[in-house]
Amino acid sequence: MATTLASDPIHAMDVGAAGGVAPQWQDYLPVLEVDCFEPDAKECALRQRESPPNLHWFPVALAGSTGRREFYVLNRSTGSSLYPPNDPVILEYSGRSYAGVRRVIEVDCMSLVDFLAEHRRPMPSLMKLDTQGTELEILSSLASQQLEGLLCVELEVEFLELYKGQPTFSDVQAFMRDRGFRLLDLRTHRSYRNANDEPFHYLRKYLGTAAGTSALSAELVAGDALYVREAFVQAALESRGRLISYLCLLRMYGFYDLAFWLVEKAAREGAVSPSDARDIGLDVAKGAPRPALSQRAGVAGEITRRFLWAIGHDDHEVFWTRRRWPNQ
Repeated sequence: MATTLASDPIHAMDVGAAGGVAPQWQDYLPVLEVDCFEPDAKECALRQRESPPNLHWFPVALAGSTGRREFYVLNRSTGSSLYPPNDPVILEYSGRSYAGVRRVIEVDCMSLVDFLAEHRRPMPSLMKLDTQGTELEILSSLASQQLEGLLCVELEVEFLELYKGQPTFSDVQAFMRDRGFRLLDLRTHRSYRNANDEPFHYLRKYLGTAAGTSALSAELVAGDALYVREAFVQAALESRGRLISYLCLLRMYGFYDLAFWLVEKAAREGAVSPSDARDIGLDVAKGAPRPALSQRAGVAGEITRRFLWAIGHDDHEVFWTRRRWPNQ
């Protein structure tokens, strides 16, 4: 549920929205103004007809610069990229049914800075980038002053060079850190090795296993990184409007602990009155999931946890590895 205290819309941009707006944003659409990108013009027009007026669809392929580029269409369209697949690496983890090249086409690309100017769109406060390796070059096209308006960025990252010449996580982390962003969270994607175009090849061969399990570690391959601008934390403590915007962003990604900390800090520093802080805190809490009995504070919760520990059903050590934004 979106916060009822928000008044001005939060401008957002979903780059890689072919399957629809990011699911973690869905409950917050009433307070968002979203620019979505779907390079297929027919699909884009269909999405626009089915969307509410605060969702704007653009048949644009964003890249680091404006011009024509080769686009590698893979057998699984969600893996297609402006970068060619790096077969010696990507085929170790994905079969050709996913990573094989179906065809190579030429597409008209536009830099983000040119898109904002040509379409007269505002610089977003929130951005999601899922473009199979081109996320960093898209961000890099922006001027430093434009980047200062960006408060929260979710982007796909790779730890291995799955596509030839693509930036990897270390490049993304250096770029974001140098521009004042903090890595708030990292949802990792891990994979077992393939061989002979067979998934789980080695686990099948030696262990008779064809499914992942927490008892069999998998390699870190890719992930979804969430960055927030450090300077905006202080700005949120100086303006009620900025505070509300930041709280909306934190709630989208489930950071209720950080949100409540920020509300109390804003009250201590005089950004909001104690009564206003109480109302804001209650509003933030409306969207939080209800705790299971074993998660509750108090005597009942403590007894339940002790009972679960005693019978060997202790699950607390793995909760932080689970992410709902998104479920890849």
